[in-house]
Amino acid sequence: MDDDEELLSGRKARRRWMIALGFIPLLAAIGFGVWYFMDKQRHEGNTVRVDQVTGAAFGCVGSIRGEAPENWSLARALEHMSYMERRTREGGPALAEERARFAQLATDAARGCEELGTLMLSAQRDGTNLYFAVPAALAHPPDMDDPERWFRRVLPDTRPDAEELSRQIRVMAETINARRAEHSLMAQELPVEGRGASHLARQIEVAPIPRDRESPQTHVWPMPEAIVVIRRASIGRVPCDTRYLNRSSCLNEYVQHISWDGEPSEPVALERPARVQYWSAFAPTPDGSIWAIGVDSDDEAVAGEYRPGETTPELMPLEATIDATANIVAVTGGVAVFPPDGSAWFKRNGAPSFEQVSTTPPPLVVGTRSGGAARGVELESVGELSITGSAEDGYTSRMTPVGEDEDVLLRMIDTGSRVQTIASLRALRSGRAVAVLQRHEEAPDAIAITPDFGRSWLAAE
Repeated sequence: MDDDEELLSGRKARRRWMIALGFIPLLAAIGFGVWYFMDKQRHEGNTVRVDQVTGAAFGCVGSIRGEAPENWSLARALEHMSYMERRTREGGPALAEERARFAQLATDAARGCEELGTLMLSAQRDGTNLYFAVPAALAHPPDMDDPERWFRRVLPDTRPDAEELSRQIRVMAETINARRAEHSLMAQELPVEGRGASHLARQIEVAPIPRDRESPQTHVWPMPEAIVVIRRASIGRVPCDTRYLNRSSCLNEYVQHISWDGEPSEPVALERPARVQYWSAFAPTPDGSIWAIGVDSDDEAVAGEYRPGETTPELMPLEATIDATANIVAVTGGVAVFPPDGSAWFKRNGAPSFEQVSTTPPPLVVGTRSGGAARGVELESVGELSITGSAEDGYTSRMTPVGEDEDVLLRMIDTGSRVQTIASLRALRSGRAVAVLQRHEEAPDAIAITPDFGRSWLAAE
């Protein structure tokens, strides 16, 4: 090979290298373009997924809150739904309505969480590196063939469990917003915190009975002008057994009035005339009087009227057969007595005496149905009011208005209070109602007031 051929051969080699080197930037540019396109496509796909998870999480959290109002925190909503879940495990026709309500709420919750569980499975299957901190209870799609069973499994069993699930959902909300920030999306707020004011009911203490009295009883009636409280208590067992044959004779009575603004009056002792052995029952009337029925020293039935401001009654005979189980009730136009033999006696306002009747007018104060405060009070033209809960779960009132679709749920008493039970619930036909709270084992000792049949409660100070 001569010099010219060697020279020509070197030039060809260099030309090849130059061509090859020229293709490298082009290939790099093409590779970068492909990578950029794929990365952008992946980023856009992740952005869509983050947005989808946000919407699904909002729907899921909103649905597991159940029927809780917006002003309740998630923890309080979960406590309420957990109580409803435990309560509806029981049998009996009295809970049929609540079980049906819970079943519908379970179906709504399953539908609300179905998309979130599906997205989580999809993210796991696609191997995406997105992390949303979805709680395990919500990360799997619900069984739509049995949503109630799924919802019962999701709801926490105890208050600490409710607080823990609420904490996990808060972490999920923070994590979702962190992913949204990474993908240039606006932060979104899940329905975790309560919105608006949420006032607990004021617990108004009734006057204590004298310290030397035993076996206290508390009776409360809402009246148009004020709430009437009569507390009864016995003298000591030993002097009672020594002096009297009938234990009801050992009872003394004290009356107190509480205004609808929650202001209590001083208690006043009611005197029982010497000729009256004992009083069986009492009934305040709208004019401010307090009626009583009992037995006199001749074992004959007797009625007494304590006029407004008086502590000594005016007595009148009653032909009915009365014992300690008889009852007297304020009714429209007068008062009615119900002896243990099943008869009924009515005294019309202004009439001189009681007369036996076949039917009596409706009572002015409406009490709860069989089952107590949890079964509630029903006013035909207003709606239904009930109170459910326990010392561990707190107490919630439910008002079901006539002609309206949504119930009014209010948190009356929070967990950790001294209230052991709701001893009674009574209402006027105007809608003013009183719940009697038992905070000690002996007798109820406080009340809560609603002026509008459970749409609001006199708030704690």
